[in-house]
Amino acid sequence: MIGFESENQVAAAFGRERIKAVRDVIHLYYLTILAPFAGFAWIYRDQTVTKVVGAILVFAVVLRFRHWSSPPVAGESEDVNPVAARVTGAMVVLLSTAQAAFYISIGLFEAEQSPGDLGWGPILALGMLAALIQGAALTGIIFASRVIFFCFVLPMVLTLLYLFVGVNLPASIAVVFLTAVGLLLSEASHRIQLRLFKAQYDADQALIGMEKTHLKLINARRQAQHQAETDSLTGVRSRFAFIRDVEAQLTEGQTGLLAVIDLDRFKPINDLYGHHAGDVVLRHVARRLKRALPSGTIVGRLGGDEFGLFRGGITHADGIAELVAQCDEALVQIRRPMRLSSALVSIGGSAGARVLGSDAVDVGRALRDADAALYVAKREGLEATKLFDDVIRDESEWLHTIEAELMRVDAVDEMSLVYQPILNLRTGELASFEALARWCHPTHGEISPALFIPAAERLGRITDITLGMLEKALAFAADWDLPCRLSFNLSAAHICCEDAARNIVELIERCHFPSHRLQFEITETAMLVNFEVARANVEILREAGCRMVLDDFGAGFASLVYLREISFDKVKIDGSLIRGARVQQGRDMLRGVIQMINSMKLESVAEFIECRADYETALELGAEFGQGFYLGSPIDELGARELLERHREPQSEKIRSLVNRPFEGPDHDGIDEFDHSRPYSMTRKG
Repeated sequence: MIGFESENQVAAAFGRERIKAVRDVIHLYYLTILAPFAGFAWIYRDQTVTKVVGAILVFAVVLRFRHWSSPPVAGESEDVNPVAARVTGAMVVLLSTAQAAFYISIGLFEAEQSPGDLGWGPILALGMLAALIQGAALTGIIFASRVIFFCFVLPMVLTLLYLFVGVNLPASIAVVFLTAVGLLLSEASHRIQLRLFKAQYDADQALIGMEKTHLKLINARRQAQHQAETDSLTGVRSRFAFIRDVEAQLTEGQTGLLAVIDLDRFKPINDLYGHHAGDVVLRHVARRLKRALPSGTIVGRLGGDEFGLFRGGITHADGIAELVAQCDEALVQIRRPMRLSSALVSIGGSAGARVLGSDAVDVGRALRDADAALYVAKREGLEATKLFDDVIRDESEWLHTIEAELMRVDAVDEMSLVYQPILNLRTGELASFEALARWCHPTHGEISPALFIPAAERLGRITDITLGMLEKALAFAADWDLPCRLSFNLSAAHICCEDAARNIVELIERCHFPSHRLQFEITETAMLVNFEVARANVEILREAGCRMVLDDFGAGFASLVYLREISFDKVKIDGSLIRGARVQQGRDMLRGVIQMINSMKLESVAEFIECRADYETALELGAEFGQGFYLGSPIDELGARELLERHREPQSEKIRSLVNRPFEGPDHDGIDEFDHSRPYSMTRKG
């Protein structure tokens, strides 16, 4: 009725606001009713209309006194309550009609009492003035102002015209004109106020929208900051936040221990049980690290299965040893079995650490140093914390030098190949040569393959090196007599490239090399990197006619899965099983492995045969082929040609005469000088 029921949201809001504004001046509205009435009621108190209208006004004042003198009750004011709005509208109609009846009755009474006299003029004039003031008081409420005009002003004007038109026609016309102007001004005033209110309303809505948007931006910024600072999977600090927190503590003058932990045996869990299981393991590790380390230790996930730790507050040398011990204890906690939904698994971990002081605020460099110590710990097979020192620094600098040299375009041209024979243990025949990469740098001399091959993998140069070395090997092996084959290692990083196999097949076809005389060796480590891509590449190479060899079988626990999922032609038994067969329990294990390989109709190669006892054990337990320093060390192309010329001679009784490398001692002499760690089988055999 008054506006709050309007379909126009702005008009409804304007009506509510005007009702609230009118409530502040409502007492003036009643005053404009009572004051002029009282002035005439005293004189015309005997008139019936005076008594009736007076009673109505008293009733209205009494009824509405509390309403406009007290604060509105929630939910009962006119701006929100339709019933209250209708009551207010009815009161305006009642009061306007009553006043019009009073002034018109009194005016007509005076006109009858004194014909031709203008005694009725002041009465109607005061009534008109009261009507105009009341209309001004309620002009914001368009319904109320219209009620006052039609129920109060218009009857008064008609009465004036009735009494005054015969006396003064121009004045009567002026009254009509002014009345019409007053109505138009009232309507125009309402529209102007509505437009102003709409502008203010739109501005307020825009401001509210801006505030909401600002609030959303603040929340989004906080959420983004939280996501940036917290690893969503484990709940520990992210790499960015970890580095920032460590830098903050260093700038405060604290000295501490920065450690990097890398998990072992984590990738097989992902492959065997799925990524969800891997996520569960990472959450377990994060919780155990936080529980195992003292309060105040910063724990962060640096990426993948790598975590970072920083513990400040070192004041003496003993404190460093204590923090290293705490880090070792955390590694012990990590090794405890973890319960998954369908299995019980266990992992390990190694750590590299570096002492940081306030003078070493380059946390990025400190992380690289800790990574270098971690690399040494893994190479040495330590499931403990390795502290960065000068020796590791020198080794790390040497590794950086190698990496810089590898990035040269002509680095591959400086590399060459040596060939290690693989013999038939029963007949002594030369079965194949395994090509192994060597790098004789013109300035730095011989560089170990155990260093430059993983460095090439990190730098993305392994593909160039592999294809370059394979081309050299194919050129050398092109005129070999049958049945000698060329065996070539493919690194894990290379076999897991999408187009690796296609590039190799194109090279074989370009070199016109018989693919059936070529066999590629891959380790189960390659499967751990990307099983599906590796399997697809193996199938492409097999379809091209190449033979596939699973290298280092027995070095990990997942080999059986790969033998079942991928078609191999040959299996090379890891040297750890050969060395372990020097005791009875190891012999039984090696026998079982060889029998399993034979039952799968696969050829078996015993690696790392380093003494006569190893050779006799492998032969007795059923291995078909053998490789190792006892049977032949890696030799250059000239030595390989000489060996090829002699390979047809039966050598089963004096198999060691196949090689021209002398051995001192008849049995185990010289074994311990060999490096058995063999972290990269592509490049070195024993």
